[in-house]
Amino acid sequence: MSLVGCEVMMQDKPNKKIGFHLIEDTWDRLRRELSRIIGEEEAVLVAVFRFSSTSIKGDEETGEREEEREVYLETPFVKNVKMIVKKIKEKFKAEPYIHLHPDHGSVTFLMTSLGELLVDSLRGMIVEASTCEECVLSYLEGEVRLGEEVAALFYGSSANVTFILPAADGRRLQIIEAVISI
Repeated sequence: MSLVGCEVMMQDKPNKKIGFHLIEDTWDRLRRELSRIIGEEEAVLVAVFRFSSTSIKGDEETGEREEEREVYLETPFVKNVKMIVKKIKEKFKAEPYIHLHPDHGSVTFLMTSLGELLVDSLRGMIVEASTCEECVLSYLEGEVRLGEEVAALFYGSSANVTFILPAADGRRLQIIEAVISI
């Protein structure tokens, strides 16, 4: 997707305190926009969740470099991430592809869904990933695809996610920042 010649339409930030209704209004708007873009077709969500351990031990403490550690070691971090991935797979029917090290790693989820349901599923997956006891969802990024075309991009953290998608006029991009929790 080339951004040459595209204008970016920024959403004005309100001067109000962020409340529950404002958060839900943003998610409702995102649902409407993705439904408009996707229509009645099924879209594919590709989401990469990056996790890190809450108890990272530095190289000075262990005296080892990460490359020298055995990657098949089942640390509490790895066990907890696998448990979260299993819950997400069962609850949201998302196919995971796991790449973990003893104290960090990423999981790529693929899921097919309708536009309106896709937004709620992504939000639920982020909330579920945030419940990990030995890990932190440090970053996420991904895209929504319609066949071979990219319909939307997103990036963020367990606190908020920024979506970049086409505006209704087809000439501009719109940016929607959705807060996960208060």
